[in-house]
Amino acid sequence: MNTRHQLVLWLCVPAIAGAVEFTSPGFPPSQMGADGKLVEDWGALGVRLVGAGVTDAVPFRVEAIKLEQLIPAARAVAQRGPLALTLTAYRAPVWPSGVDVLTVRVEETQGKPATITLGLDLPAKAHIGQRSVMLGGRTVVTCPAPQASDLPARAWGSCDDSTPLPGWGKPIGECDPAFRNIRAGMGGVPIRYQFSVPKGGAANVVLGFCESHSTEPNVRPLFCQVEGAPAQTVDPIAKWGRHKPGVLQFEARDGNRDGKLDIVIRAAAGASDHNPILNVIWIFPSTTVARPEDVLAGKLNTMATHYVDVGGENDQTLFPADKLEYPIRLPAKGVRERTFFVACTGGSAPSPTTSTWTPETLYRAAYSVWKDQ
Repeated sequence: MNTRHQLVLWLCVPAIAGAVEFTSPGFPPSQMGADGKLVEDWGALGVRLVGAGVTDAVPFRVEAIKLEQLIPAARAVAQRGPLALTLTAYRAPVWPSGVDVLTVRVEETQGKPATITLGLDLPAKAHIGQRSVMLGGRTVVTCPAPQASDLPARAWGSCDDSTPLPGWGKPIGECDPAFRNIRAGMGGVPIRYQFSVPKGGAANVVLGFCESHSTEPNVRPLFCQVEGAPAQTVDPIAKWGRHKPGVLQFEARDGNRDGKLDIVIRAAAGASDHNPILNVIWIFPSTTVARPEDVLAGKLNTMATHYVDVGGENDQTLFPADKLEYPIRLPAKGVRERTFFVACTGGSAPSPTTSTWTPETLYRAAYSVWKDQ
């Protein structure tokens, strides 16, 4: 295995029995437990394999290593039936708190093709996006490569690392109560939703907005894309005013016939506030005539095939919580790897949408800082 793609686990908690502790200059140490789990200030991250003949009867062998004889790291190795599982981790010196880089390597050892599931065990209440995991509004795990498209998904939901902020909105006048809640794309990440529809199907999509932070126009204009419809740019302050809810309508269609309707809200070009917001989503049948004033007032909620109080009680992520799973097909004697970025004490994992960090650049950063010691 190329050491540049190995993963080191860092733990910033009191030492536990059998744990391996290591650090990066200027940062608190991290730990990999004797059970192979990364123990962070937000919880523990475990790795498991499921498939024919796979067993966890053999415990991990955890050891401290140095990548290229230089970078402190932790490695956990165990045989899982016909598979050899190796977890390797190191701390990358990313400002301000560093980030733990975890590589999971699975090798078929008996000369027979295998189909398995690689899963990450996460704390309760974790919110899983296409490439990230959030907990308490903090991004705790990200997958730098877009490799989560094979995850089992719900019929609809948020599929990004935007942050739900219930009670953020302060709407004035008669309106649907969902205008009190939002999702925000903190750090400039887009807000993304996906809805299952018949292949090639059409829908009348209405998006609701209420700007309760900015006081002047041209601060947070929003660029809104709904699949199959012309994109619209809106400045909620200029169009409706502060604390005043408003709606936009889109004649949507599943243009690529994949049975999914995609909605994306991002900061428009020239915005000084790069954090997009969204309050409400209504999905109506394409034949429904939905007057904006009736939608805004919540009078047509029961007519909608989907009504989403974005950031509120009936919101949900596209992927089921606390389980992040990846189907893997291994040829005889084959090897597969997946790399994850893991938040350590005081920090967050780099966003796959806005960050330019890759496993290769993080490794080079770690190598450089230790080479200079």
